[in-house]
Amino acid sequence: MNDLLKILIVDDEPEARELLKYMLQEEPGVILVGMAGNVDEAFELLHKERPDLIFLDIQMPDKDGFQFIEQINLEGVSPGIIFVTAFENYAIQAIRNSVFDYILKPIHREELTSAIARFKTRVKNSQQQDLTQLIEVLRDPGPGKVKLNTRSGYILINPVEVVYCKADGNYTHIQMENGNREFTTQNLGTIEDLLKTGSFFRASRSYLVNLQFLSRVDRKSCQCVLEFSGDSCSIKIPSQKIKLLEASFS
Repeated sequence: MNDLLKILIVDDEPEARELLKYMLQEEPGVILVGMAGNVDEAFELLHKERPDLIFLDIQMPDKDGFQFIEQINLEGVSPGIIFVTAFENYAIQAIRNSVFDYILKPIHREELTSAIARFKTRVKNSQQQDLTQLIEVLRDPGPGKVKLNTRSGYILINPVEVVYCKADGNYTHIQMENGNREFTTQNLGTIEDLLKTGSFFRASRSYLVNLQFLSRVDRKSCQCVLEFSGDSCSIKIPSQKIKLLEASFS
């Protein structure tokens, strides 16, 4: 690797690209060699500039960040990758269990500096990011059902049938698609970790919602509407969370 760390930004949001570009200007020992708004543009810059490190948005239209790394892997190219995501629960468990790194949107300078420092340390220690291993983990759907503790034992639920989860102190109420409501003795944070699929969104401190059932968002009243099996419910959501939610559908 050269003295200057060559960095490529891949993100479909122009504002996000510009913010990261601005922050990188203050980072010593790095140089930005390009910015791409989609996977195809990213590949052109990848082959042209040969970056050492890529800041890669996970969720992008048409082709997402994971499709990008699949193609990188097929071509035998091995730049460093730091994932960028607005959702802490989106495939983060798989990333956390590997040598890959991630930072959350909105990006804070301290987190960016730390992520770059960790990457430099891995390079110094010759610790390689195994793309094949990460792809296999992300492709593995895991068990079809998740075990949740109850007061008398446990229940088994399919995450795709969960409409939303509501915190109740250290316990959690779970609304199922068929209309049933389950009660578990585990807190919402634990449930969020267990339901580690890209369709779940932490709408507030009290609610975790399945975006597959989202039908309407009202910015004025800060409400989101979930529809399931002929029924519907409205959930209050903070205005800042609405912006993050919109980003996932942009």
